[in-house]
Amino acid sequence: MSDDDNACRGRSLESARAGEAPARGNTPPGQRKRSRPAAEPGLKPALAELQSLFQRAILDGDEGVLSVIADSSRVDREVLFGVYRHAYRARLFEILRSDFDHLARVAGDPLFAELAFGYIESHPSRTQNARWYADRFPDYVARQPSHDARPELADIARLMHALNDAFDAADGTRLTLQDLARVPPAMWGGLTFSPHPSVRRLDLATNAIDLWRWARDGTPGEDRPGVVIASEPVLVAVYRPELTPRVRTLSYEEAMMFDELCKGVSFSGLCEMVSVYGGEADAPLRAATHLKVWIEQGMLSGPETD
Repeated sequence: MSDDDNACRGRSLESARAGEAPARGNTPPGQRKRSRPAAEPGLKPALAELQSLFQRAILDGDEGVLSVIADSSRVDREVLFGVYRHAYRARLFEILRSDFDHLARVAGDPLFAELAFGYIESHPSRTQNARWYADRFPDYVARQPSHDARPELADIARLMHALNDAFDAADGTRLTLQDLARVPPAMWGGLTFSPHPSVRRLDLATNAIDLWRWARDGTPGEDRPGVVIASEPVLVAVYRPELTPRVRTLSYEEAMMFDELCKGVSFSGLCEMVSVYGGEADAPLRAATHLKVWIEQGMLSGPETD
């Protein structure tokens, strides 16, 4: 059985944050590093040095930059530079809020803000491309104390991250049924296939898909689905058949076969595994049916012959 869903979303791929580069450390919240003066009194630092001072101050809490900032007539330099610090954190929060907007709706604003700012404190940006900043956010959510009480949040974060990846993945060559029709029947057993670059496989522990759909499509007055801990993993494939990512749930046999296909197992080997899993009677037909569905959904590249 399968369940296809459009996952329409908009993305902002540009970063407006203050200069980002590999961070040199992480200062605990509320603490600032003291640094020696950036330049001799009366001397102005070069532009590159000034940029480095600003970067260290924002990313590491190093206050050396304050030595080259003048107080204004109304506020001191600490307050003035605090505007930059706040803007940097606010921009990173906007990136997380944009990438995980449906998670924020399920979690609620206070908890999402706690998770997002905790991530910002513990994961300084290490890239100039805003697209990659949130890569470790799902794992961060899963490690937080709130995870035991709200396990669905990490699942939704993983699902949304997979959708983001599928959206941005390379186009790649898609296998068609016409491609297979040109392969001589005698060569079918040795065929191997590859997943399309947009495909992501997930095993979820909750009904995160139902909650994600509610957050995506539900109205403010619509009751939110309750959280359900699955008795067995929910097997999911995320992929992009054209321009819009989709979510598809897989049967256990289908997921097993797809996972082995991704490892390079030939079609004859896949048929053998399917026969062991669900019986020999119609194993080749079941394997061929799964293959046909994946091809029609644009989930495969290939084939190649041994």
